[in-house]
This record gives sequence, C-alpha cells and structure tokens, in this order.
Amino acid sequence: MLAGFCFACSHVLVRRGMVNSNALTASVISLTMSATVAWCLVGLFVPLNAVLSPAIWYFIAAGVFAPGMGRTLNYVGIERIGVARAVPIVNSSPVFASVFAVVFLAEVWMLQNILGTALVILGVVILSSIRSAQGQWRKMDLIYPVLGATSFGISSVLRKGGLNVDNLPLVAAAFTSTTGFLFSIGLLHVNGGRRIFHLPRKSLGWYVAAGVFNTSAMLAVFYALSEGKVVIVEPIVAANPVVSVLLTAVFLRDLESISTRVVAGAICTVAGTLLVVTV
Repeated sequence: MLAGFCFACSHVLVRRGMVNSNALTASVISLTMSATVAWCLVGLFVPLNAVLSPAIWYFIAAGVFAPGMGRTLNYVGIERIGVARAVPIVNSSPVFASVFAVVFLAEVWMLQNILGTALVILGVVILSSIRSAQGQWRKMDLIYPVLGATSFGISSVLRKGGLNVDNLPLVAAAFTSTTGFLFSIGLLHVNGGRRIFHLPRKSLGWYVAAGVFNTSAMLAVFYALSEGKVVIVEPIVAANPVVSVLLTAVFLRDLESISTRVVAGAICTVAGTLLVVTV
C-alpha cells in the first residue's frame, strides 16, 4: 500500500516536471537517485559478502525490464498521453506478473486472486477511457504504457525468483536500480545524449521530489515481495492509479482533465485490491 501511494505521488511530480523537460531526463534523474540511495543503505545494513550472492543475476535481469524499460516507458506514456490515462494502463502489470508467477514460480492463483485482479484490470480499462492531457494525443502512443506494463510484470517475477534464492531486498533494490540507471543512460545516448538531456531549474525540484517517492516505493515493493507472493503484492501496488487520478484532479488541473468515469474505475480498482488483500 505504501509503494502504491509513493508511486502515485511520483507520477504527478514527474508530470509537473516534464512541462519544461522530457521523459528520458526524468528517468535518468529518478534512477540516479534510486541507485544512490539503495547502495548507501546496502553499505549501512548489509554484509559485504551479500553482494556476491548468486541471486544478483536475477536482480540484474529484473533491472533491465524495470525500472530500466518499465519506468522509462511509463514516463514516455505520461509525457505523450498524460498521467490519468498512462498510469492506469501501466498498472495492468499484475495480469502479466500473476500469469508469469503461476507459470514460472509455481505460485497458486486462487479464485479470489483471479476475481480481485480482474476487478483491478476492469478499473484500469475504465480509467483508461477518461480524458487525459489537454490537447491532441495519438492512440498509437498507448503502446508505451502497455509495453511498460509488460516490462514491470516480467521484472516482478525475476525479482521474486531472486528473492527466493536469497532473501536480500536491499541488495535486490540496489542491483535493479543500478541496472535500470545504466539502461536509461544507454537509451539517452542512443537518442542524442546531451542534446536530448534537458534539465532546467524549474524541473529539477520536481524530479528530485519524484525520485524520493520513487525510491521509497521501490524499497517498499522489494520488502513486500520478500515476504509475500507476486500474485498478492502486484495487484495491491497496482491500486495506485486511484490515488494518481485524485492527485491529478487536484494538482494537475491546468494540464489534464478527468471525467465522472473516474468514480467507476476507482470503485472497481479498490474492490479488486480488497479481494486480493483479504485472501
């Protein structure tokens, strides 16, 4: 629940920062903060030999998909079609994560899990039909949050696989965030390097604040996965579009507009989350 709230706050802060900047810059700043904080915590609380665990290969692979690909695609989606539309689509990732967890981790997907996840996704579909950023947007840009959802789903299963090998959530956070950071730097270089990196003072404060929330969310996710199943953790985290949309209505009124469909989407998402939590 904490992870979902922090992700929602970061989405709104990133959207505000991108008024004068762009998605790739936001991704680099966010992942730089996440990696730095995670390694500082590892240095303080984790024995040095823990970084040599065979589980790190799972975490490195997970980092390529998310936060590397997933967070970048999420930010591009927010930039192209707005928070109110992109975030709910990205948070359909529990469908992918749950299916992958059942297939590759032999987790049990109980009927209540299925119903809860289905309600979450129904909420996503409804929320995705609301108006987004003012102005025109292209339907083909929906591909960015869809691919982001897939990336997050794959990453969740890899993270849990690594935690099953060695339950080291701080080490997992450090390696995945570092891999994601390196991925975003490579992506930035391919797309023009310094030419595309644009960080005015007006955006820096928003991005730093978003990075704090993103890092908190990332750590919360890893600790949740270290104690619970993917099929339970991911749908709960995916409830964050409700908070994202509410924050959008309050703080992004000059950038995005929302409709009464939000109420129906919120009800479905919250109901689905409650079903998952009470298993």
